[in-house]
Amino acid sequence: MTKEEKLISGLRRHSHTSLEKAIELYTPYVTVVVYGVIGAVMAREDIEEAVSDVFLSLWRNASGLDGGKGSLRAYLAAAARNAAKNKLRTLRAYEYMDESIISDYKTPQDAAIEQEKREILMGIIKKLGEPDSEIFLRYYYYEEKITDIAKAVGLNSSTVKSRLSRGRKKIKEYLIERGYGNE
Repeated sequence: MTKEEKLISGLRRHSHTSLEKAIELYTPYVTVVVYGVIGAVMAREDIEEAVSDVFLSLWRNASGLDGGKGSLRAYLAAAARNAAKNKLRTLRAYEYMDESIISDYKTPQDAAIEQEKREILMGIIKKLGEPDSEIFLRYYYYEEKITDIAKAVGLNSSTVKSRLSRGRKKIKEYLIERGYGNE
């Protein structure tokens, strides 16, 4: 029996340990899927809420999981896309609000520029490859400690620090090459 099959079996039995293990293993992956759908238009808290919704859905539907029909990773990817799309629908439902009641209103131009910057930065981070992109997301977006990141990705702390340093240099070079160095 593979590790994934054991994990699915534990989830089907509603084992809290199995759920914790699934959360530990798959949170970065689920976060990237959710971010790909709503990251450019929603706040970090909304992304985190959607990720939580995915694992809540996993827990509620665990009895229906079947290790033979596809991987847990595939199930989580589909659930993440659906949770993100549901979150996006709630945003669209509130778009009609009067702009005068929003205290920190941004002009459409400001929002477009901010979205473009986020997309450029996420594209660069993805180009770093694994595990560097996961390390960057965990450190800069989720504010995890280096020791926790090192455990999660199976590296020692000094290697994680080195990868962060090299990654920052690569990102800086990439941005300067494309004329973003003076912002």
